[in-house]
Amino acid sequence: MARDRLLPEVLGLTATSLDAWRRCPRLYLARYLLGVPASDSGPSPDFGTFVHALLHRIHATGSCADGDHVRDVLESHGADEGVIPTMVARHAARCPSRFATRARHEHELARFHRGAPQFIAAGRLDAIWQLDDVLEVRDYKTGGRATERVADDPRARVQAWIAAPVAERLGVGLRIRYEHLAAEVDDEPDPFEPDADDLAAITEELRAVVGAIRDAGADASGAGFVGVRDAAVCERCDHRSVCPDSAAPGVPTWPEPPEFDDA
Repeated sequence: MARDRLLPEVLGLTATSLDAWRRCPRLYLARYLLGVPASDSGPSPDFGTFVHALLHRIHATGSCADGDHVRDVLESHGADEGVIPTMVARHAARCPSRFATRARHEHELARFHRGAPQFIAAGRLDAIWQLDDVLEVRDYKTGGRATERVADDPRARVQAWIAAPVAERLGVGLRIRYEHLAAEVDDEPDPFEPDADDLAAITEELRAVVGAIRDAGADASGAGFVGVRDAAVCERCDHRSVCPDSAAPGVPTWPEPPEFDDA
């Protein structure tokens, strides 16, 4: 990338980077283009990451339907008490692995859009199963439900776009499902089964977003990435204390350097 430009020739997209762009262009600039360290502490992602890793381990070394195996994995990771065993049991009750002909867990996919504007969308999918005539992508969630329909979540639409070529090669349909491990199955949002028109619409949505990001990045100073200046958004931002557009300023919480005794 040239020194006088913020954006590469081919823009890379993920569901999380697009979510940041939609929340606030200034956040996108700080986090994904400038690599500014988070200045404000927020909810730790460690719990969700740990649960995802456990589910991956359970499936990679055995079956979630094998109670002894699940217990051994949880015990070996110190997770055999509290809410995690309940979450894993809820997953096992709705896991389709025994019906699947193919399966992948923590699987990375990427898709290149060759037309203008060029971009690559990529993502790590929690689980993918081929179930007869459908390829099902599961996104494990440890938090509360934020949408009634998976199709309404832009992040799910990115997942559908990058998984669509796989389903096409297999000659099957595609389904994106959110599995809320803290909720019963009846409380999950409606899954998204995109058809050709849906996928074409997602392509146009991504092209429009990439075009808007390129327009914002036309000025190498970053002036095009304007913050939303909305307190409701800013107070949940982990860059609010160093953002010139913040409507919820604070004091940065970066770790302090250690103090050394005089020699």
